[in-house]
Amino acid sequence: MSANELMETFSSLGETASLGSGETLFSAGALCQNIYVIISGRVKCQAEGKADIEREAGDVLCLIDALAGTTCSRSCSALEDVELMVIPTQALTSMLEAADNVMAMTMKASAVRVALAQEGAPA
Repeated sequence: MSANELMETFSSLGETASLGSGETLFSAGALCQNIYVIISGRVKCQAEGKADIEREAGDVLCLIDALAGTTCSRSCSALEDVELMVIPTQALTSMLEAADNVMAMTMKASAVRVALAQEGAPA
């Protein structure tokens, strides 16, 4: 699947949103209810005791946390104006389950393994 096809699929599941420079997208410890795809701009993700991570256009935030059913492992805020696709976790889960229940279970199990290996995967 190409990047354009992936974005088309995501756009059918979610909505675009804007975040102003300095605004917080989500905070560590909050229930992870959405997956975010950065369309434009840059986001800084932070967690106590871990190196900061900068994310940019094309990056996906919260996928591991959402599929694992955990809280957000990092806090993320906009370094500049950001446009992003907001996809409710339930919409992605429903799409995966409709496509193939085995694939959905495999992705969820993989997400849990990654989160455990990284002691709380980066957002």
